[in-house]
Amino acid sequence: PPPVLLTTTKSAVLPTLPTPFSGLLTNQGAIIAKAPAQPGYVGPGGTAAIQSSLPAATYIASLPPRAFNELTGTIIGGSIRASSSQDGTGVTFSISLTNLPDNAQYGPFAYHIHDSPVPADGNCTSTLAHFDVTNRGEYIPCEVAKPETCQTGDLSGKHGTARGSSFTAEYVDDFVSTDPSSPYFIGMKSVVIHTANTTRLTCANFMVASENGTGAGGSGATGTGNVTAPTATMTQPAMFTGAASKVG
Repeated sequence: PPPVLLTTTKSAVLPTLPTPFSGLLTNQGAIIAKAPAQPGYVGPGGTAAIQSSLPAATYIASLPPRAFNELTGTIIGGSIRASSSQDGTGVTFSISLTNLPDNAQYGPFAYHIHDSPVPADGNCTSTLAHFDVTNRGEYIPCEVAKPETCQTGDLSGKHGTARGSSFTAEYVDDFVSTDPSSPYFIGMKSVVIHTANTTRLTCANFMVASENGTGAGGSGATGTGNVTAPTATMTQPAMFTGAASKVG
């Protein structure tokens, strides 16, 4: 079929990958009407592997002081902190979100790690699909009791959506990594906050920063700390207003 130009940030439903269009390059779009729950469903890549022997590291994604999508008339603030201990298993997430839009109209709010970083212009649609090592797809909802079967980056699917005007949560996710050599590595990814119908409201990058950094980096970002130069083994995404730092 011919390409179709999308004019919103919530359209295009292709429920599974690979898509049925043989020989054509296709991408999975936002799923605005998911399938019924299917207990025990596992994607074509199998279940996720528990991430162990991790380095001591902390990443803090700070949301930018402006909205990507002005649909709700609010600017969501806060950060997503991900940390691991030396030789530990799993990553501890600390979620802090403020000024969430009206829950009855727009919530509850999903948040995910996405495959690609936010570009310098702040376009959240450029982050592409959810981080999904096992190619599970998002058409069939995540099964909370079996997080190893969920998409790698589906944090709210595995651990609960954000509700209320402010939201905090802390949990351990065994299926993401702070090790740059792991396919489950989150350091070069982004975080996106969505309305209940998957509209993208705001987003921020994970970027390497100084050891004493607390989430700064980029024009207008919140927090303190200095961004370091990229290493030979890791290329940073383009700097964006919403940033993240690596500590340790």
